[in-house]
Amino acid sequence: MNVRRQRSPVAPADAAKGRAAELAFRQWLDAAVLPHLYVEQSPLTVPVPLRGKIKRPDYIVGIPGVGLVAFDVKAKTVYPEGLIFDLDEIQKMRTFARLFHLTVYFACLNTESGDKPGYWVRLDQLDEVPAVRRGKGLTLCIPVAHALPVSMNEPFYTAFVRAVALN
Repeated sequence: MNVRRQRSPVAPADAAKGRAAELAFRQWLDAAVLPHLYVEQSPLTVPVPLRGKIKRPDYIVGIPGVGLVAFDVKAKTVYPEGLIFDLDEIQKMRTFARLFHLTVYFACLNTESGDKPGYWVRLDQLDEVPAVRRGKGLTLCIPVAHALPVSMNEPFYTAFVRAVALN
């Protein structure tokens, strides 16, 4: 039997933070004059056999000399232990990355504090992170020391080159 986990509804305040983070990221990409595509998130944009099995990133970005790179934008709170991700969502993003042969970064932005950096976490950095139960679900937590601090005041391409250099 195929049982799908029901996602709890997103609180309106959290949804607004997410939209603000995506808008800020899009404006950053626009200012960089890099080719990019927004990936519309409705269920109709996923083939029926893959529904519930993949998670799409928010943006596909064309990086000169590199190719396509995917970014999933998150409005994230930085906890003392680090950045926390939902395991189910990570597993679905891994499936997407494998099927489409794309490198995926999570752009974890804090749109409420302009002076604090955001962080980029490459999907494969979460491969060896142990799952921990928090509340009702399993999560992965990466210390911010393992993430790349990024300021949207710097050019996008500069931030990307720095991220690749730290691999």
